[in-house]
Amino acid sequence: MVLIVITMLIITFVSFTKMYFSRILKEQQKLQKAMVAHQQQLLEDSVLVQERERTRIAADLHDDLISKLNISLLSLHTTKDINSVSTLLQDSIALARQISHDLSPPMLQQSSLKELIEDFIFPIKESHSIHFSHALSTPYMLTSDTKLQVFRIFQEAINNTLKHAQATQLQVHLRLSPNLLAVQVLDNGVGFDSSSSKKGLGLKNIALRSQILNGHFRFSTPNNQGSSFLFYLKQPLLERPKQ
Repeated sequence: MVLIVITMLIITFVSFTKMYFSRILKEQQKLQKAMVAHQQQLLEDSVLVQERERTRIAADLHDDLISKLNISLLSLHTTKDINSVSTLLQDSIALARQISHDLSPPMLQQSSLKELIEDFIFPIKESHSIHFSHALSTPYMLTSDTKLQVFRIFQEAINNTLKHAQATQLQVHLRLSPNLLAVQVLDNGVGFDSSSSKKGLGLKNIALRSQILNGHFRFSTPNNQGSSFLFYLKQPLLERPKQ
């Protein structure tokens, strides 16, 4: 009798063990499938973002730079007004410089995130009727990879505001410490429409770069006025001080 009870207990134990490990295996398979699907989505989003950037650069080259150069060439044959040709060429050079800057910010390795943001904001202040105010004081330096990703996120947030917010005032805040990096963009525009922005490539770009950094972001419309963009990253990677 005792032997039968022991045998039944062993069989029950083995059965429960098999069921337990079978359940664990199924959960692991589900998790693996979810991770593969997530990685696939990230890859697709990355391709979309790259194609969008290529399309934008091609449009800038074709619609602005090449057009200005063609007009300059035509003007050389049809007019004696050297000043107008000179102005067109100067505009073309400035546009080419801006395209180059967008592709890769100059002095990326040596510049701080604060300096990159200030350099990006300056020409916008000159060309748009928007008042900028900012608080960007920080003594710390990010690693180059982190700095570039955060700067691209900031660029996307500003470009989104310029395209859609109809704002006349912008505030930019940067906080950087060993425990936290936070970038905030505030405007007094028409507010953030989440329903129309969820599928936008700009938002996908921000989400992709945020995922790479293991950071977080959110858009909101505080008090139903204007919009607020916040990106934050806990324990950002900082450059070691040089000895």
